[in-house]
Amino acid sequence: MKVQITNHDVDNLNKFMLLYSKKARKQRLVSTYAIPFEFLLMGIIIDGLLKTAPIASVASVILGAVWLIFYPKFYRRMLRKHLDAAKLAQNSSTEMSFVADGETISFSKGEPRASEKFAARSLNRIAAGGENFFLAFDRGFHIVLPKNAETDAAVQQLAGLRGLQIESVDMDVEI
Repeated sequence: MKVQITNHDVDNLNKFMLLYSKKARKQRLVSTYAIPFEFLLMGIIIDGLLKTAPIASVASVILGAVWLIFYPKFYRRMLRKHLDAAKLAQNSSTEMSFVADGETISFSKGEPRASEKFAARSLNRIAAGGENFFLAFDRGFHIVLPKNAETDAAVQQLAGLRGLQIESVDMDVEI
């Protein structure tokens, strides 16, 4: 089937990948909570090795608290910056070919190359948000499809074939 991918669809894909992809969520959790824990751990280790008063431990607790206060604000500002940069692109529309059968899924401008074909068994997540469907694959690849009757039927078939639930995501969330 032929689908029209516009800049708005690409913006939605970028937003989905920054907010809802598994890698982004994992990175946000690790960056927010693991780094203050490492501060604390290093303070305790330094105090234990140098046999000093708990100066390093107190300093690491303060650094961890400052990190927990300011890093989320910095992270949101960084997300806004990435999304605003993506919106500055000129309006365009590209006709893509989306083919999904029992074994492979391809998404290309013309005849699909090897890098544009995905094994259907590597599809691990289907999400629907706003005006788009998002297909996520094992190695971090994502495909965006506009919502219409034809793509809805194809996505429902893929979900049934793979035994996946179509997740609903809020694309109108304010960052």
